Amino acid sequence: MSLAKIAGIETEYGVMILGSEQGDPFLAARLLLAAYRQVGGQAVPCHASYATQSGYDIYSTEPASAEAWVPPQPLEIWSRTKNKARRGQRERVQPPVYNPPVYGDTSLMLANGARFYIDHTHPEYSTPECLSSHQLVAADKAGEQILAACQRQVNTSGALPAGQQLLVYKNNSDHLGNSYGCHENYLLSAELFNDLLYRKTHQIFRYLLPFLVTRPILCGAGKVGSENHTSAAGFQLSQRADFFEMLVGLQTTHQRPLFNTRDEPHADANRFRRLHMIVGDANMAEFSTYLKIGTTQLLLHMLEDGFIRADLTLNDSLNAAQSVSRDLTFRQPLQLEDGRRMTALEIQEIYLDLAHRYLEQTGGSEEQWDVWQEWADVLERLPDDWQALATRLDWAIKRRVLERYLDVHQLTWGEISAWQPIVETTLEPVLPQTSYPPWSARREPASSDRLAVAEELTRQVGLAWKDYPRQREAYFDLRRFDLEYHDIRQETGAGEVGLFYRLQQRSGTERLLDDDEIEQMVVFPPPDTRSWLRGECIARFADTVVAADWSQLHFRTTERQYCPNYILNLPDLQMGTKPIFRTLTTE
Repeated sequence: MSLAKIAGIETEYGVMILGSEQGDPFLAARLLLAAYRQVGGQAVPCHASYATQSGYDIYSTEPASAEAWVPPQPLEIWSRTKNKARRGQRERVQPPVYNPPVYGDTSLMLANGARFYIDHTHPEYSTPECLSSHQLVAADKAGEQILAACQRQVNTSGALPAGQQLLVYKNNSDHLGNSYGCHENYLLSAELFNDLLYRKTHQIFRYLLPFLVTRPILCGAGKVGSENHTSAAGFQLSQRADFFEMLVGLQTTHQRPLFNTRDEPHADANRFRRLHMIVGDANMAEFSTYLKIGTTQLLLHMLEDGFIRADLTLNDSLNAAQSVSRDLTFRQPLQLEDGRRMTALEIQEIYLDLAHRYLEQTGGSEEQWDVWQEWADVLERLPDDWQALATRLDWAIKRRVLERYLDVHQLTWGEISAWQPIVETTLEPVLPQTSYPPWSARREPASSDRLAVAEELTRQVGLAWKDYPRQREAYFDLRRFDLEYHDIRQETGAGEVGLFYRLQQRSGTERLLDDDEIEQMVVFPPPDTRSWLRGECIARFADTVVAADWSQLHFRTTERQYCPNYILNLPDLQMGTKPIFRTLTTE
């Protein structure tokens, strides 16, 4: 029987400082991270951000002076409570003022078992290790709430000059050619991991890539237009499909592979390995995340148990990924290496049938059967009734909203796709550090030279130049709605609310979770993985925990800044759980 497929999600959030003449996403990320303690969050440094006794930041040659930091006013936020009738009940408190320098810690391990850090110029939130996909959806949504609270703190505290505002988006590209990821992590046996990377690499191409390439029909986030010099598109299912350039590789920021070979187990490498997947989109809809994680867990169970034998090797996986993303009919066939032609829907139906037989043979858990049923319902409705999914899946929710705009303006996706390269031709270059939304920045009037080139291109492809202003306006309106969908703000009393959360508040989306489940994960770690012990130690003994990472906690018992007397190792993801400790304390 295969190992439990404990999983986690790493989300790189898009950030910008609206109103700043010179954008600095790294500063925006620093401000968010520094605000975490301001909102009452409990955390200790992660190993990557040890501070020396002299007070210097290891990433800077300058002293970490607090003089450059404007102390924000603390907000009321979450705290752990004692002696409450219901564990996890939130108590509103005024946390002690903490005034870190802007260039302080860049990586924190949190008391809820998560990690909050800066990756390149992005704030990144990694959920705690979760045993169930339902639990992981709640942990992922808790990350949104934590970043939204930090964003609110920065924007209301005076940390930014008047007229500037920090914006945070849970999406995957900035339409300036940059993509940032939403990575998934799954626990594998060392044997299966070594098979995939070294001994039986054919399994990647036969069994894994066909599933991952066609998975966006379940969990794509939806996207207007195309990027990375790929063919024009009106609407796509996936935000990431345009950015993959290799089949297998180690990179994550350039020459991105469909299958990532990163080998960082964060556990006992003789027994466990971590499969690091970078192909997925950042999801707002709870059911999209649930299907993304739950179906992949099922696939990995089948793979580890040697249950999959169907060879579905694609002839060109990279081209297929873009084709699936652009196919809004779900009927475009993909070429298999053996000569067969199958649609993404048909390939997913093969995996669905395999999963059904696997669950019947092994019994399957209640959640596994629920994932299978949700999976089956989606495939049954495609392609003839996709709008029935427009309250559950991100790409369908977004597509429904955008097509209402098209209907009002009597436009089609075909027109948007045809005009995209022409509109893009008229856009003036924008610096990568530009600190206002790309859809706004690129509305600047085009130069006469660029307009002349665009007019000639319009004539060559048989379009009417008189339609250019209308098509340009529509293209940027759609891009704006696309970006606003991923705005994480959801509190009506705190200013604007993102488009997804406006829909949710108006019952325009279906929910898998209730608010209490998410709030619980904001404060507390999952009880059934090692994240429970790690989180509890950070919450109770933060003064003596020098630093922590996923598999270790370093404690000190002296007054010296860094002198770890004890190191607690957590090499197994199912050790240090709450049930284990409850058993030990009652014996």
